[in-house]
Amino acid sequence: MSTILIIDDSETARRQIIKNLEETDIFDLHLEAEDGAQGLKTLTEIGSGIDVVACDVSMPVMDGYNFLRMVKAREELKHIPVIMVTAETDVEEIVRAFDLGASDYITKPITPSILKVRLQNMLRIKQLQDQLMMQKDLMEVMATTDPLTQIPNIRYFRQWLDNEFARSTRYGNDLTLVMIDIDHFKNINDTYGHPQGDRVLKEMAELFKEDMRKIDIVARYGGEEFVIALPQTGCDGGVIAAMRVKERVENHRFAGFQDPVTITISLGVCCLLDNAEADPQKLIDEADQALYRAKRSGRNRVEAASNCKRAAKTG
Repeated sequence: MSTILIIDDSETARRQIIKNLEETDIFDLHLEAEDGAQGLKTLTEIGSGIDVVACDVSMPVMDGYNFLRMVKAREELKHIPVIMVTAETDVEEIVRAFDLGASDYITKPITPSILKVRLQNMLRIKQLQDQLMMQKDLMEVMATTDPLTQIPNIRYFRQWLDNEFARSTRYGNDLTLVMIDIDHFKNINDTYGHPQGDRVLKEMAELFKEDMRKIDIVARYGGEEFVIALPQTGCDGGVIAAMRVKERVENHRFAGFQDPVTITISLGVCCLLDNAEADPQKLIDEADQALYRAKRSGRNRVEAASNCKRAAKTG
């Protein structure tokens, strides 16, 4: 369904445009506004549901130029084509409209055939823009999402950590990382096959997400390694969260095995404390070192980095 918003203080002018459009099959829905302020309110409420705007220039309350200026200043609206409709033929005024971001300009009295062609062109442009935006969004998701587990990949995680680390150090907020490795994962692949190993990885990612808050990040770090980032969470909270995750995995029965198989994980916890010299990579490295201490100490354990205020209770 394609929708046009017609903004004009003259009801007669609006009726004339609608009449011309009803003789074509360009738009399925026609919306109206009496001035720029009302048009901006409608556009804000419906957003991308509007495909093209036909806007008069001279109107009370908010004229077409101010309407255009405000629309193009908004990230969520600036891609919507706006055609200025006016009796003004002064070149400077036309140039002004284009400088403000107008997609096209139609002078009154309107010739129906010209109106039809111009609107068809604008609608085609809008449809192409929508396709490009969808492709861009899809490519961004593909670039930042692990294709197997459908959780953020290491690229996304590192970008997120850089931003969150800067925010946490600036405002003195806590930040905790939990590095996770699936114990003896190679044995699962060797014994039950890689498809079953992939199933375990996907199910593991879901388990990690279930216990996390909306502000937390669960990402696949690589292979059988995952990372959980806990903003505004100190050492105690990080260790508690890690223990909860460990026990949840240990008690879970993974699908796809003919007989019940217990799978465990090892976890390393590192917290951002009052350390202005630290950097995101240092936080990762210390969490990773804690993880390997957990693995060397027998696996199925939680170990905390030395900078944490209290050691993890393991078991």
